[in-house]
Order: sequence, then structure tokens, then C-alpha cells
Amino acid sequence: MARPVLRRRNTTWRRLRTWLLLSLLGITACALAGAGWVFYYPMRPYTPMPGLDPTHLSLIALGDQGNGSLRQWRVAHAMETIADRDGRLDFVALLGDNFYGTPLSGVDDAQWQTKFEKVYNGHWLSHVPFYAVLGNHDYPLSKDAELEYARKHAGSGRFQMPEHTYTRDFGQVDGHPLLRVVFFDSEVEGADLGDQIQVIEQAFEQPGPAPIWRMVTAHHPLRTASDPGPDSTLAAALLPTLLRQHVDLYVSGHDHSHQLLLRPGEPAWVISGGGGQKLNPLFKATEPHAFAASEAGFVKLDISAGHLDMVFYNEFAEATARFGWERDCPWLANGCLRNEGLAATARQP
Repeated sequence: MARPVLRRRNTTWRRLRTWLLLSLLGITACALAGAGWVFYYPMRPYTPMPGLDPTHLSLIALGDQGNGSLRQWRVAHAMETIADRDGRLDFVALLGDNFYGTPLSGVDDAQWQTKFEKVYNGHWLSHVPFYAVLGNHDYPLSKDAELEYARKHAGSGRFQMPEHTYTRDFGQVDGHPLLRVVFFDSEVEGADLGDQIQVIEQAFEQPGPAPIWRMVTAHHPLRTASDPGPDSTLAAALLPTLLRQHVDLYVSGHDHSHQLLLRPGEPAWVISGGGGQKLNPLFKATEPHAFAASEAGFVKLDISAGHLDMVFYNEFAEATARFGWERDCPWLANGCLRNEGLAATARQP
């Protein structure tokens, strides 16, 4: 009587062993397919979204994203979610520290796939340009590869950075650029810093119709409520130009947090450094701020000739602060950029 029982046990074990083997083979095949998609399947050259109204503009800004972590992928998914919900995205501004870890070896480095191309994917993110600036982690060894990748339109062609500092106009209303942005390399030093600042001067003094909104993006903040604090040398060199050229917004990363700081007579100081890296704590007693949160995510700006809408989102696509700015307001950001309903208090993770 024991022999049939033993036979049944052997049959059950063989079936279980076969199922485990097939499951392992399936998991391995999926892993290999995923790795093949990440490393070997090329991204197609991007094509811009057609039919977008030039009198309106929607952009996302974030920095300190380039580590390939799960958090970076989660932030990217949140970006796609919000763009799809709003039905509009014109471009993404990358605020520096585009690549952490091992320096890029060139335009064929696999990190282009694991930290940029395959991370920012979807109906919207696959069809918009990403205008980048350099951060301290991009210096000194990755910066040349990043510039070469952009100049060669390598990969999907979405990564844009033709020079250390460059200017772009977006949208148009009655012959005026809706938004003029100077993408500024704040990591350069000495005489090179003066050359980059001169690009800002020229951008806003060039002949022709003046832009309705003016913005500068860079890696390093000039005002901040978190450690390690602002770069006083950079602030002394750059602030007079920003004030003289009536820049509306200065958008930066470097501090791994979300912040909006407002001072009389100065631009709106926007920090969006939660793209994927470990977060920074906020000071308890700090620079006066309209909003500060140690959270991952991004800031989204929706702009028209008469109004600017600014919303901070966390990595789960949840809005954590919203501000509005009427263009006909007679003051600068302090006094014009108003909280529009969501919590605007400092929060810790």
C-alpha cells in the first residue's frame, strides 16, 4: 500500500519542480527582455506634439534627477501623469546634476538609457524637448559628453544643450515671445562666469519685440531655505543682472527640495531639486519663504500672456502647493505671486 503513495508524492514533486523551472525561465526571460529594452532597443527620434496653441505654454522643471533610482522613475511617471491629465506639455527644463555616479564615457554610454532616455517615456515625455543645464555633478568629466550628445542630436534627440549657456523663446502673442528663457551654466568660475552672465544681458537687450515673461534656469540657487545655503560669490555676480533685466523667475535645483522664496524687488526664487536624489532637510529658522517642502517631484508652469500658474507636485503626482501671478500686477513676484489654496507651509518628510 505504501508504493502508490510514494508514486503520487514523486509525481507531485516532479510537477512542482517543472512549475518552478518554468517560472524561473519566465522570470529570466522577462528580465532579459527588460534589460534588452533598456540597453539595446534604440529610442526613435522624437517628433514634437502638433497643434499646440502658441499663445499658451506648459513646462515642467526639475533638477538633481540623474541617478537612475526608483525615485527618479517614479517622478518621471508622475510627470507623464500630470501632462496627460492636463493635456499639455511643451518642454521640460532639467536643472543640472543630470548624471550622478560614474562619469559618462561618451555619447554611447549605457547611462544615457538608464538615467535619461528610458526613464522619461510616455505619450507626452517622448514628444517634448528637454532643455538642460550643467550641475556640479556633471563637472568636470560628464559635461563634454553631455554637450556632444546634444550637439549630435544623439538618441531620441530630446536632450538639448548646445552651449554652456543658451537662450530660447517659447510661444508667441501679438508678435512678442510669450516666454524667453536663458539656460545658464552656474558651475563655471572666474572669467568664464562673466561670459555666461553676458549671455543673459544680451538675451534681454536684443532688438525686437520684448518677451512677455522672462526666466533664467540654473543649477545653483541664489536664495534657499536648506543646507548648504546659497553661493554668495555667484549671488554677488549674478543678482545685479537679474534685477537690471527684470527677470521674473529664477528656477534652480541643487537643494534637493521644493521651495518658493519671495523678496521685494527680486525674481521669484523657485527651487525644484527633487528629481530623484536623496532629499535635503530644511532649516528651522530660515530665509522667508512662501513654500518649502523636503519632497521629491517637480514644478509645473502654465503660462499665458495674462497669467502664470505655478504648481508643485510630489513624486506621486499630488499637488502640494499652487500659486498664481497676473501679468498686469504692478509689482514683481513679491506681491504678485499669490497662494491659490493649497498648503504653503514648510514640511519635513
